[in-house]
Amino acid sequence: EIVLVGIKNSAMISLIRHRTQASDPDISCVDSALCRRGRINSRRLAVAAVVIARFLLTSYLDTLTPPKARMTQYGDSRIAPFQQLMNNERVCSALTSSLASTWKEIAPAILKASYWPKQHTSNNNFTNWIDGLFLNFYGYHQLRASTLYPADPATTKELLKIISNRLKHLTNETSTYHPPLHILVSGGSVTWGMGCGANPVGIPGPGKYKGYTACAWPARLENLFNEGLFGNNSVVKVSNIASGGASSEVGKVVLEYKLFPAQVKKDPVHVVIWAHAPNDAHESDKDRVFYEYLPGFVNAARSLDNCNENFPMVVILEDFYGFQSYGPVNEVSGYLSELSSWYRLLSVNQANVIKHALWANFDNPQVISHILGGDYNLHSGMGHHAGVAWTMLYNFLSAFIDSCTAETVGVEIPPSFMPLKFLGAYDTSGKYDKIRPTWWKNKEDAREYCSKQMLSTEINEPCTYAFMANTMAGMWNPRALRIKMQGVLKASDGWEASGDPISHPRLGWTATKEGATFSLLINASYETKFMTFLSLKSYGPNFANTVLEINVTIIRKEINQHTALSYEITGYHETNTSIYVPHKFELPGGGAKIGDSIVLDAKLKSGANFKINGMAFCTE
Repeated sequence: EIVLVGIKNSAMISLIRHRTQASDPDISCVDSALCRRGRINSRRLAVAAVVIARFLLTSYLDTLTPPKARMTQYGDSRIAPFQQLMNNERVCSALTSSLASTWKEIAPAILKASYWPKQHTSNNNFTNWIDGLFLNFYGYHQLRASTLYPADPATTKELLKIISNRLKHLTNETSTYHPPLHILVSGGSVTWGMGCGANPVGIPGPGKYKGYTACAWPARLENLFNEGLFGNNSVVKVSNIASGGASSEVGKVVLEYKLFPAQVKKDPVHVVIWAHAPNDAHESDKDRVFYEYLPGFVNAARSLDNCNENFPMVVILEDFYGFQSYGPVNEVSGYLSELSSWYRLLSVNQANVIKHALWANFDNPQVISHILGGDYNLHSGMGHHAGVAWTMLYNFLSAFIDSCTAETVGVEIPPSFMPLKFLGAYDTSGKYDKIRPTWWKNKEDAREYCSKQMLSTEINEPCTYAFMANTMAGMWNPRALRIKMQGVLKASDGWEASGDPISHPRLGWTATKEGATFSLLINASYETKFMTFLSLKSYGPNFANTVLEINVTIIRKEINQHTALSYEITGYHETNTSIYVPHKFELPGGGAKIGDSIVLDAKLKSGANFKINGMAFCTE
């Protein structure tokens, strides 16, 4: 049975079903004008089917790669309203129209900023494909489906102040410095950009290393803001700290210990975008995902600035759909819905914009490639990344316009009984009477912490020693890892810095034989109470029965006293994927004080393969 579907302007125009039988081939048709019942040679039928299919598919793809003339529906390419702000004091002065009107008005500037890589802007096949993708699948009505939970109005209002102050600084560089609106993106390999160069028009993919992050959606979002809305001015900074295999649990550790490069730490973080859905969907213990990893991530993100009741804003983003089955995806989606409602987080589901078009054309690789840029799989291509960037821009604009409209018509933001930022996590008990006491305690703890910070002249650093072996942490190769280890490594037998930050096997501190050992000596420059190891868990037979034994001794500076404890970490699990898992332990004797020494001796107790992707010796 062959089913042919032709679509034009998103409407089905014909459906022909050909049914053949070996003894008596016939055709049963929906449209009698196109075919009739009767005997027909099966070879001619096959030829006819191919001809019709090519015609219908070509007609469909023609609508998805429109000529430039189709852009006239958006009017002329006049300057987008945000670009007129350079001599204005308030962002809301440019946001006086509805979201639908604004999205239509800025479309030419958005499309121009979407022609990435820039060296191909003269390639008509490329620009027509981007135009068609935007016009057919990322219009106002389609993008509305992406917003699952709106942004908090009080925090949105503060974001607009950040933008206004930045614009003032850019117009008068002698004025007080105001940093850009800083958006930090945490996720896995999808967000990092794996496969983001794939496209249906023959544009060469990016380089293996930095090229991925350059074509991933966070870089595109920054460009949409700065080029598309602000006339090539650096008003918004988007930092991508995603890493392959990173779940919410790993993302929490990275935020908690600030394991990112200096250029990310340079400016305060105003927004944190969570994008760990693909790896969280792989987790076997979904209860831990819901009750521990997700609220733990939100708390770690908000703790980047404990002394500001509004920042950072946390945004939840589901940015994938190429999964083996939709069961785990729907399960995680349900968790994210509850999480967003509990904490009142802006929640965005990019799959809602295009998944029905993908499902309707699931067996048509040409259409799938046109929408995603590549195959229907976890690591989708350039079309996917362009689409996520458009979706996120739309949702930020939606929040901005809502806030500005409310201000214009005099709708006040109602007072909050307690800042939402300090709301505690939900738990398995489900008891309402536990919510307020935890909420109040978190608020008081933050107040006490911030009071001490105001009186202290010391720099607040969370860790004495910490690293992560990936590109987002600024570590590109084994040599960089060796340099990081040299400062604390005292002995090593059967361990080496090896691997690749992108390809398998991944970069890490790796055991190469049975009984492999190494020793570290770390002098505590800050009070250090906890040790965290980020290690690989794999289902591969070479990881079966692997156990790393760790012995830690604290040598006190003030008195001749040693305190020791032993720990174990396994390297195998039965889940059919390899992931990095953080293991957090309390150091013996309450930890190390400034000037104490931490001695660590590690031995591969069983097995012959183990990989450590990160270590952290920290205050909390």
